[in-house]
Amino acid sequence: MLISVRWATATVVVALVFTLVWMVSEVAYDLGNATALEIAAVAAAAVGLPLSWWSFRGQLLDEPAEVTWVTWRRVPAAPAQVLSRAADQAKLESAFSGKKPPRVVVISGASGTGKTELAASFARARLAERWPLVAWVNAGTNEEMLAGLLEFADALSLRVAEEGSARACERLRQHQPTGTQPSVIVFDGVVDVDAVRPFLPDADGWRVLVTSSAPNAGQLGTEIALEPFALAEASKQTQLPEEVGQALGRLPAALALASATVREHRSNQPYLTRLREAKLNVARMLGDRPGNDEHAQRYPSGAAGAILLAMTDLGFEADGLEAGDSEPLVRRVLGLLAVLSPGGMSHALLYEVDEPARVDEVLERLNRCSLAFSRMDGDSVFLHELTRRVVADRLCASSALPSIIAEAAGLLRRATFGDDQAWDRRGEGDLLVAHIAALSTSAGSVLTSLPIETTEQILGLRHWATRQLSAVGDGARAVDMADISRSTCEKLFGAQHPDTLVASDNLVIAYATAGRAADGIPLAEETLAIRERVLGADHPDTLASRYSLAYVHEYAGRLDEAEPLYDNAYIEYARVLGANHPQTATVHTALNRVRRLRPPQVKAMPLNRGSQVQVEPSDHPSAPSWG
Repeated sequence: MLISVRWATATVVVALVFTLVWMVSEVAYDLGNATALEIAAVAAAAVGLPLSWWSFRGQLLDEPAEVTWVTWRRVPAAPAQVLSRAADQAKLESAFSGKKPPRVVVISGASGTGKTELAASFARARLAERWPLVAWVNAGTNEEMLAGLLEFADALSLRVAEEGSARACERLRQHQPTGTQPSVIVFDGVVDVDAVRPFLPDADGWRVLVTSSAPNAGQLGTEIALEPFALAEASKQTQLPEEVGQALGRLPAALALASATVREHRSNQPYLTRLREAKLNVARMLGDRPGNDEHAQRYPSGAAGAILLAMTDLGFEADGLEAGDSEPLVRRVLGLLAVLSPGGMSHALLYEVDEPARVDEVLERLNRCSLAFSRMDGDSVFLHELTRRVVADRLCASSALPSIIAEAAGLLRRATFGDDQAWDRRGEGDLLVAHIAALSTSAGSVLTSLPIETTEQILGLRHWATRQLSAVGDGARAVDMADISRSTCEKLFGAQHPDTLVASDNLVIAYATAGRAADGIPLAEETLAIRERVLGADHPDTLASRYSLAYVHEYAGRLDEAEPLYDNAYIEYARVLGANHPQTATVHTALNRVRRLRPPQVKAMPLNRGSQVQVEPSDHPSAPSWG
């Protein structure tokens, strides 16, 4: 076995300490060899214990204990229908095997050419060879990519509370891999090349792999462009006639789907005949305008027909209703996978849809038919991007999308948690934020047809996501999300609607978290004035705005203004909720903290309406989390 760099370093340091202490003790104290050796052994042990722990945490025998779990967690598992790309696999292996391999290799090509599976097969091969670190980041959306990077940063202990995602991702980018073998990170499904560029690792020892359909993806590094299969190769691997391969545009994704459909659903009609019949109905089923084949510009040749045919065979359409279901379970599962994060859903979320046994049975069928895929953790399910788009378009054309979006919103709402758990459950929070962002995008296309309850529920999820980001110190992202939420609420409901005011209050706190507290002061004043006028002085939201106004002044360094604002907020909280209420205690703590921080020559006024609450002030302000 190969000895890791950290283990070797620890051994050398302990040996040097032992030698040095032995020589000094023997000369300085004129002791016998036995006593000198004992002193040296004790000193070496004192140094060796922490060094041993450091070597284990780093990389003992090329297996770093703190990151081994992340190596397989997100990597896609081998699909049910495997189509080999031996020549392209050899190109990829060759690109990384030279004396001076490129830092970044880009697998490019049209959607459906097999980019993800080629990258996944490379990653699985490295896992089989026990490379120290193989990480997978789904990069289809910015929130999804950040969720993956932050999960990775947490695994490497590179994420610190209150520093935000940008700092953690920068530490990850500069992280120096340990061990004698390189480390691999895959950015899968990159859409925006410029957005992913700042996150590519910059240190030696990394093998960075990017998959993308973007035309300028080759700018990121050495490019391996994938092409559709040759007809003869497609027929050989799938046992389908060459005419089928031609009708499917020779795309590996569509060919694998067709092969699985033939295998799983025996029919008296040849597959090509069924595909041609399905293609005749594609325009209607995907909501194209009469006389137009708009789907032809959105999907590769034959791909949409093959996906719709497989969905129909599985009972996706409404005539497959089961007793007690408003929608077939297949439709509901596929719909949820289509409207939430492209990175996929956990079984925990999917089990909220129906009985786990029924959900598992549907997932197994979807996997066998190559409509859904699993990751190596066995707890994540995702769709190919082409399938996601077809499912969403079909749901929209059949007017079923609003009900799926409403169900997704309910699932996410039940998965959220309180602000007090924000940091401890930050990994779950990152994934939920990605789901909420994806659901908001999905809902945008049918916003006018959504019930008002669903719209308000989605906005409530965005409010939660904003507070979650602020609570973990990710101020810049919180500002962006809160700003969009506030604009959306104002457009839908008006400036004085409670949801708009909640979004405004969240934006104030996000400004403070992002280090832009001064920008939040005018908005905090405006929000408080509206709440006092609309809700009254005693409403909990009005009280929260009083605290927010003081809080943002404190964060802006305006302690002279913050103290009387906190004092006034404390008086109102004590009057409405009582002096012993937890929220009153929080304001009391903030007031004491500001008085302690103000210059000594400025004497604070005595506390009005003496409090019975005795609370030790904290060193850092606590962001308002109510209202």
